Order: sequence, then C-alpha cells, then structure tokens
Amino acid sequence: MRAALLHAPGDLRIEEVPDPVAGPGEVVLAIGAAASCGTDVKSVKRGHPSLGPYPARLGHEFAGTIESVGAGVTNVVPGDVVFCGNSAPCGACRQCARGRESLCEDLLYVLGGFAEKLLVPERVAAKNLHPLPEGVPVALAPLAEPLACAVHALDVVTVDGPVAILGGGSLGLMLTALVADAGGEPIVLDPHPERLAAARRFGAAHTIQATRGPGDIAAAREHRPNLVIEAVGRPEAWELAVQMAEPGGTVSLFGGCARDSTFTVPTARVHYEEVTLTGTYHHAPGYLARALDTLAAARHPWAELYGADITLDELPAALAAPSPPKYAVSPRVDTHL
Repeated sequence: MRAALLHAPGDLRIEEVPDPVAGPGEVVLAIGAAASCGTDVKSVKRGHPSLGPYPARLGHEFAGTIESVGAGVTNVVPGDVVFCGNSAPCGACRQCARGRESLCEDLLYVLGGFAEKLLVPERVAAKNLHPLPEGVPVALAPLAEPLACAVHALDVVTVDGPVAILGGGSLGLMLTALVADAGGEPIVLDPHPERLAAARRFGAAHTIQATRGPGDIAAAREHRPNLVIEAVGRPEAWELAVQMAEPGGTVSLFGGCARDSTFTVPTARVHYEEVTLTGTYHHAPGYLARALDTLAAARHPWAELYGADITLDELPAALAAPSPPKYAVSPRVDTHL
C-alpha cells in the first residue's frame, strides 16, 4: 500500500509500505477520504510534537471503511463506514477523571490518514470509531475533527449576544456557524473579502475587513462583544483579541501558536475590567460525536471549506505551496474525490 511519510522537516514522500494487519483489538481502516489543515502544513515545515520519530505518518482528519478487525473487536465489523478520531484518552488518569479528556496524561494519537489504509490501535478502535450519521458522506466526514475542536471551544464559554471571531479560515467559519446555531451574533474579522463573503454564508451577522492593527479593536468594540474568539493562531492576533472584549467578557484563545511563543496582556484588562482569558486544545470522543451530528444537520455549506481536492501523489507539492487551502485528499492514485 501507499502512504505519506515525513522523513524530516520539508521532506514528505509518498512511498510503498507494508499492508497493515489487525492484531487483537485493532482495526484496519481503508481510507475513503482525508483532509489537510494548517497543522499538516506546520508539521511538514517544522515538525510537530504528535508526530513521533521520523519517518512519521501524516494525516489526522480521515474516514473510511472497516476492512478487517482483530480478535475481540465487537463495536464494528468489516464493511462499516466510519469516522475515526485521531486520538483516544486513557480514561484512568487525573485529567480524565476530571472530565478533561483532551488533557489526558496518556493521550494516544493516531496519524496516517494520508494513506490507502491505516492500522487503528486498540484504544482508538474501542473509544473513537463513529458510524457516519445519515446524510454525512465519507468525503465530508473528515471535517468532524476540526469541527470537534470548535465544539469543544464553545462548550466552555457562554455564547450570548455579539461574538467577535478573529479569522475567517476554515476553523473561523466553523466557529461562526456554531455561534450562529447557538443563538449568538457572530462578527467575523478577516483581511480577505472572499473569506468575509464565506462568513456570511456560514451565518455571520456582521463582517469587518481587518487591518491587523488597532483599527480592528475599535471596529470590534463598536459591537460590544461579550465573547471574542481568536482563530488565527498568531501572538499578535491574541493581543488584539484581548483588547476587543467588553469589560466582564471572555476571550477564547483558540488559534494554536508555536509552543515557544509568548504574548503580552495588559494587566488592567484582567484585574480592573475582569476580562477572562481561556483556551482549549484538541477534542474528545463526545465532541467528535456532536460534530458529526452537526454535519448531518446540514445547516451550513460545509463542503465549501474544501479549497481543492487532490490525490495522494499531489499532496507533497500541495502542502509546500504558499498559503495552501484545506485540501480534500483521496488515497486513490489517479482520481479525485
């Protein structure tokens, strides 16, 4: 079978590897569709903590058909079409006991969606295989992974009235849709007119063409948002977001920055104005189930989040391009999704 292997930063290859064989508790998944995201781009460019040793498998948003199962697997059978979560919490550590599964002290990741097949380890097979709800085609199912991260982010804040969302990329649009569904008033800031037009299709009540400077703070504050969500992932955007919230409001620092980066918070915002800063990481099986239900409800044009569809062979060049869109990646050699 063929799979994407990252040998070192900047060195992504499509290679022949042995077909996986399911051991006890394990499942072999024939990949039907996968999706790329900014994390894949960053992983190829500079590596990522979830990758493990090189050469590393790549691809964490994927769905497909159960090809075979190992001894003891009872929750799926060959032929089932499923979405596969890219991790599984242990269920036994302190964080899991607190209900904070995304912070599991032994969180098991599984990567390798950019391939023809994938061996799903026992813990993931037991906890994070989800049958596709009616109305969710396999090509759309990989979107459940990033959407679950957005579901998680909104689960820990109050959505009430105006909500400013910095960034109109795919995750910003997902957050826009979820805020609208929750009865909030999404206000999307982005410098790109085409993204602002997309935000309106995903439920934005207002859009602001961002300048990435103090003018954005003033424009957002005109709407008096109680909640501000940063969905860009740059320290300077985090700093802008902190300045936008109403006194007593909340800032969700959702976009992931490089681990060694820092940002500055004016102490008066936190102390005298009681602005709360929060963040969320990753997802958990329950959030993935809710994300799939959201896709099934079909209230938004989810397929628009894919900028292009490509084959596995096209993946290395596609991820190396400047500012690549979110790709729908087919494992087949000569056909697109």
